[in-house]
Amino acid sequence: MRNKSFVFVTIFLLLISATPSFSDSSPDSYSGDTIKIGVIFAKTGNTAAVTLQGFDVVKFAADEINKAGGVLGKKIVLIEYDNKSTSLGSKFVAKQAVKDGVAGVIGPAFSSHSLAAAKVFQDAKIPMISPIATNIAVTLVGDYIFRVCYVDTFQGRIAADFAQKDLNADTAVVLTNSSRKYSLGLAKVFIEMFNRHGKVLWEGYYQVDMTDFSVLLKKIKRINPDIIFVPGHFRESAYIVKQARSVGLKTTFIGADGWQETMYKYGGKAIDGNYYITQWHKDISSNENQEFIKKWLKGHEKVDAPFIVLSYDAFYILINAIEKAGTVNSIAVRQALSQTKNFPGVTGEITFDENGDTVNRSAVIMKFENGNAIFQKRVNQ
Repeated sequence: MRNKSFVFVTIFLLLISATPSFSDSSPDSYSGDTIKIGVIFAKTGNTAAVTLQGFDVVKFAADEINKAGGVLGKKIVLIEYDNKSTSLGSKFVAKQAVKDGVAGVIGPAFSSHSLAAAKVFQDAKIPMISPIATNIAVTLVGDYIFRVCYVDTFQGRIAADFAQKDLNADTAVVLTNSSRKYSLGLAKVFIEMFNRHGKVLWEGYYQVDMTDFSVLLKKIKRINPDIIFVPGHFRESAYIVKQARSVGLKTTFIGADGWQETMYKYGGKAIDGNYYITQWHKDISSNENQEFIKKWLKGHEKVDAPFIVLSYDAFYILINAIEKAGTVNSIAVRQALSQTKNFPGVTGEITFDENGDTVNRSAVIMKFENGNAIFQKRVNQ
C-alpha cells in the first residue's frame, strides 16, 4: 500500500458541518470512479483543539494513496463531518454518513462520541475504526466496530503499577469526570488495580466544562494522598493541577492518554513534575515511525500527539482491508478488517482480536519537565 513512486492525482476534500453540504462535484457524481470514506472528528467545540489534526492527517494519508494510483483503481474521496464535540452530534453525523454511502469511517476520537456513532454504523453494517477511543465498551457495540489504540483496562493497570512501583505510592485519590465514559471507565480500572496493593482513599467527581475545582482540591489536601490520578482530558486536567498548586497541594498527579503537552497552555509551570500514560512517542525507533515523522515534518511544524499517528494508522488499515477484500462491499471489508494481523503501523504492528481491539500494544510513560513532555519508558501489554 505504501508505494513510494507516487503519480499525482487530485483529491476531492469536502468540508462537512453538522449538516453536510456538497459542492457541484459531489461524491455521488463520481461513484463509479471513487471510494467515499467518512471522517468524523470535531471542528467546533471543546475537543476541536485536538481532533482538528485528525482531518489533516487523514487527508495527508489519502493524498499519498491517491498519488500512488488509489485503491482498486479508484480514487479516495474524503467526506468530513463535524460532530461538534458532542455525543449527540456524533450520532447525527453518523446517520448522515450512512445516507452519503460511505464505504467506511475513521473516527470519532473520544469514547463517548465513538459509542454514539458506533451504534449507528453497526446497524448500517458500515466499518468504523476509532483512532483513540479507549473505553472497553466501544468495540463491544458490534463486529463492524474497530479501534487501533489500546484499551482502558491496559492503561489503567499501567497507571496503577507506575504509581506504586516507580513512585512508591501506597495511597491515592482519583478525580473523575462524571460526564465522560472515558473518565469513568478508566477510573474504575485504576481503583481496582491500585487497591490490590495500596488504598484509594477517595474518589471525587466533577462535570464537563467545570473550571473551579477548589472545593475538591482542598478536601484532597486534607486527605494527603501519595498521588492523585486524574483520568481526564488536557484542559480540565490542567486547570485541576494549576489550582492544586495554588491551594498548596504539592502531591504528584498522574494522567492518562487524554493528557498532552497542550496542558501547558492552560496550566503553565504548574504542569511540571507530573506524569501521564500515552499511546506513542516520536522517539520510538521503528522504521515506520521515523519514516512517517520525516514525511510529516516536510509540511508541518511538529508531530507530538499520538492522535495524529493513530489516525494515520486507522486510515491505512481501512484502505488495506478494502484492497484485500477487492471490493467496497461492507461485509467483505469487515471480514478483511477482522483478519488484520501484524499490520506495520507507525504505532507498531497491529493485529485485531475477536472484538476488534488491538493486541500486543504498548504504552509510553511521559513526564512534564520545563515546558515539555519527556519520554520515561515504554511498557508492553
